[in-house]
Amino acid sequence: MKSLNDQTVVVAGATGNVGPFVVRALLERGASVAAPSRSGEKLGGLRKHLSEHVDESRLGRLHTFVGDIGDEGEAAVLRRRITEQVGTPDAVVASVGDYVAAPSLLDARTAELQRALDTATLAHFVIARTFLPSLRDSGGTYVFLQGPLAFELYPGLGGDLVSIATAAQHMLFHALAQQAAESRASVVELVGHMLIRDRQTQPTSPLSGEAVGAVVAHLIAGAGQEAHGQSIHLRSPEQLADLGVDAHGLNAIAADARMPAR
Repeated sequence: MKSLNDQTVVVAGATGNVGPFVVRALLERGASVAAPSRSGEKLGGLRKHLSEHVDESRLGRLHTFVGDIGDEGEAAVLRRRITEQVGTPDAVVASVGDYVAAPSLLDARTAELQRALDTATLAHFVIARTFLPSLRDSGGTYVFLQGPLAFELYPGLGGDLVSIATAAQHMLFHALAQQAAESRASVVELVGHMLIRDRQTQPTSPLSGEAVGAVVAHLIAGAGQEAHGQSIHLRSPEQLADLGVDAHGLNAIAADARMPAR
């Protein structure tokens, strides 16, 4: 995989479950990562978590910013601060959204659906409006991270509100990719079929968080240009080779992540 040295990547949702795997993969490949979050405490937790897996020199390229990237006004301020302190973003990864559980749609409240839409569809809309214009000129890559609930209902999990919101997010991706088709930007959707909780890949998950991070880094390193407009469903490690991802060492990395912190 090509090095990401001198690349500045914004990771929205870096403090979530999947975000840390993405940040780690980018840092390991030489990128500088800007990680915004509304919570300084969560950003501190992210840095502590990564310190168990990334050496100090690489961790020094993690730059954290407190602010709400899903709010139009604060997102503009964050973009300016990131540009001034880290550099003009070369790529953006958006992995945001809350799991708003609703056992029954008919019993759900309007406010719950609004929350699902706010934290998924509308937040992604704001992030794209904030950062995608500059990528259209520079030729950068914008990656939507998505889950399978946008494409299929899973009865019994209470995720119908999330399905509604992320299905809208999927169409947002299509619309933005279409509008960016004549520009230099690459817009890609990566749908990860994995089970991750508390920043740990679960034993029953068909895919590791490290694999997802590796694919994101691969897209940003140049593969995103050929994948523009594609919605890539990542279901198994066997797909990595088909996508052109060098999977060598990923199993060892994943195994190391499951070891108790030293």
